[in-house]
Amino acid sequence: MRRSPPRTPEELNTGLWMVPYADLMSNVMILFLALFVQSYALHGAALDSAMSQVSSEMAPEDAAARRRLKESKVAVELEKAVKGLTLDEMGVRVTRRYIHLTLPAPVLFAGGSDSLTDEGRRALEPLAKILGTVPNPVLVGGHTDDRPILGGRHKTNWELSAARAFAVIEFLRSTGLPANRFRARGYGEFRPVGDNATPEGRRRNRRIELSLVREADGA
Repeated sequence: MRRSPPRTPEELNTGLWMVPYADLMSNVMILFLALFVQSYALHGAALDSAMSQVSSEMAPEDAAARRRLKESKVAVELEKAVKGLTLDEMGVRVTRRYIHLTLPAPVLFAGGSDSLTDEGRRALEPLAKILGTVPNPVLVGGHTDDRPILGGRHKTNWELSAARAFAVIEFLRSTGLPANRFRARGYGEFRPVGDNATPEGRRRNRRIELSLVREADGA
């Protein structure tokens, strides 16, 4: 059997340097662990307080993200409800501050009246259920065309638009939604979205707008 030639002293000592190096690294690690334990023993409360503060600062961000997600779901559900009703001039629009829902007044009220029709109640019922899934405030704005009112309970379009806004709020409240979530606003003919010189424009201007107030992100 052939034997390998004997190693020289240089070859035998090639890896010996790793032994004291490993011992040195072990000692350094033990030293740092001892220093950490001592530091935590002296300042443990401060470290815990700092970690708690970081956690508390992250929590609002998580809450804001969940809130935005919930509001997005509400907008999607409102859009589905609008499509299910298949009513003209109904639509959902989302901005940084609001989720707007436009309802055609002729569907909700008879001409010159502030009493909800049966069709109007059926249109509002699914919307009330969706609004009940979030606590956000809701602004209810009434709008009319510019034709003057001849007779009836109300002397001006301003009065009629406000009365219709209150009627919508009263119905939503009757479904179990808290009354303090709602604010009524009557705009009369002063915020048109169509041309009052045309029948189509006047029809677009006669509307109720529900605006779900989105919670601010601290901006």
